[in-house]
Amino acid sequence: MLLLILAYLGGALTILSPCIQPVLPFVFSRADRPFARNGLPMLVGMAPTFAVVATLTAVGGSWVVHANQYGRFVALAVLAVLGLTLLSERVAEWITTAVEFIS
Repeated sequence: MLLLILAYLGGALTILSPCIQPVLPFVFSRADRPFARNGLPMLVGMAPTFAVVATLTAVGGSWVVHANQYGRFVALAVLAVLGLTLLSERVAEWITTAVEFIS
């Protein structure tokens, strides 16, 4: 009995989760209709949609990790060039001339 109460409370507290909030109007708008004709098709459509979005998020997360590695090398190169401009007046003038030419 305690397990049943905990399961019910867990489901009821899930409604407070921010990711559930946009879905609640769809669920509550169909509360007075039969589940087999209105609720079940909605759930059958939402489950694969959430699964696809979660899969794309996981794959995109791994792409971000790889992009971060390349971005780190680019940032180190820019930092090295800026360090050279602090050490050499000739390099600083060359970089300034190049930036003025681009602008």
